[in-house]
Amino acid sequence: MRRYVVSDDAACAVVDGGAVVLNLRTKRYYSLNETGAVIWRLLEDDVAFSDIVARLVQQFDVEHATADQAVTNLLADLTSEDLVAVMSA
Repeated sequence: MRRYVVSDDAACAVVDGGAVVLNLRTKRYYSLNETGAVIWRLLEDDVAFSDIVARLVQQFDVEHATADQAVTNLLADLTSEDLVAVMSA
């Protein structure tokens, strides 16, 4: 099972309607919408992928497949920008 860990090079600030993440190494900013901000907070709390999906389904009243795809897409983007690392559990 894979788990995702927020990079030590990432700093996050909550803003109206979402969050802004700064890559401290590259000095690049990334904007997250409300859903992305929720996912980021759960990653910071070391919540498992499946539990993140379940919380999105509950909080936003979306289908499981939709939530799963949203989390998968965001994690791929965050990983490619070195804001999140994939760890083997």
